[in-house]
Amino acid sequence: MRMKKTSNSAIIIGDSTNNTLSIVRSLGEANIEQTLILKCDEDVCFVAESKYLKNSSVYRITVIEDCMPILEQLKKDTGKKRYLICSFDEAAVFIDENEPILASFFYTPARGKQIGDLFNKDKQCKLANECGLVVPKSQNFHRTEHLDDLVLDYPILLKPLNSTKGEKSDIHICNNKIEMEKALLAESHCSDFILQEFIEKEYEIDCIGVRTEREMYLAGGIKKIRHYPELIGAGAYGLFQPIKEYDINISGVEKFLERANYYGPFSVEFLHKGNKNYFMEINFRNEGLAYAATASGANLHALYVNPDMEIDRKQIRKVYMMNYSIDFLYVKNGALSLSTWIRDLLRTRCFININLKDLNPTICYYRNKIRTKIQAFRERR
Repeated sequence: MRMKKTSNSAIIIGDSTNNTLSIVRSLGEANIEQTLILKCDEDVCFVAESKYLKNSSVYRITVIEDCMPILEQLKKDTGKKRYLICSFDEAAVFIDENEPILASFFYTPARGKQIGDLFNKDKQCKLANECGLVVPKSQNFHRTEHLDDLVLDYPILLKPLNSTKGEKSDIHICNNKIEMEKALLAESHCSDFILQEFIEKEYEIDCIGVRTEREMYLAGGIKKIRHYPELIGAGAYGLFQPIKEYDINISGVEKFLERANYYGPFSVEFLHKGNKNYFMEINFRNEGLAYAATASGANLHALYVNPDMEIDRKQIRKVYMMNYSIDFLYVKNGALSLSTWIRDLLRTRCFININLKDLNPTICYYRNKIRTKIQAFRERR
């Protein structure tokens, strides 16, 4: 990977998760200047402990609206090209709402336009279909509607219509009306859902890419081998492979991003069954698994900030990735043998929640976790 000297820099608007760490570490490894605006109200702000932020400005906020005064201050530095990168949905929506103001001073995700309704999964599916991607049958549903009015056959995948107004715990696979009623009775603040025909997938592909002024580049995809919780949870263990290993409709994804007018890191999720890849959604922000691309030889975060950077695309390699803290739960509940898990651990070259070159965030996270457990134990005595 060769990079020309650049004065470009990044402003990350992130939360205290691996989504943000993947950006910090990728930019740090490429020696690109970065500023972090970190939302960490209840979390310990472990991301701020990264060695790659040692000489960077780090601002801590408790509500997303607090980033605006900071951006007002940062816009006064007119000597650099500054790229805004978001790592969680709330930040992406907030920056999108303020695009008309911010685009005069920064390289924003929509370059002054707005993504708007495309944070809505139903709108995404409709656009994906127009762009030639294969989309499961779906319908919108409000929790007060009658289940007898559904046009889809069971089994049905139930998930929030908008990611910012729901949680992963709001995602359910319902095999019949009774299970649908039970899912809707679960405690939740989500009112609007999208219902989709449930695809009995062979596996899920999480494609990692970036769009710059020069190109849309899909570096590869993670074939998810294990999720936690099973089927609907976050990726726990998988294999990142160059995009040529998958039969992805790349031109369809490119059309989608052009229509959305989105720039920056993104991920697009597909379910693979037979000879089809079913579009599920596009994330208009960075995600934690994106560091797998960096580990494979494709530093997409650096490419976004410096579009003239050259990546040797023929040398991108296969890399196993693991989030060991959730993947080990399969061993604890007896669904996976310890020997199999250790075998998978030993061949992993990209750990999402630990990096031997940057250990401080992990140490900080577990130190706080141990302290919290000790305090809870003392209070019970």
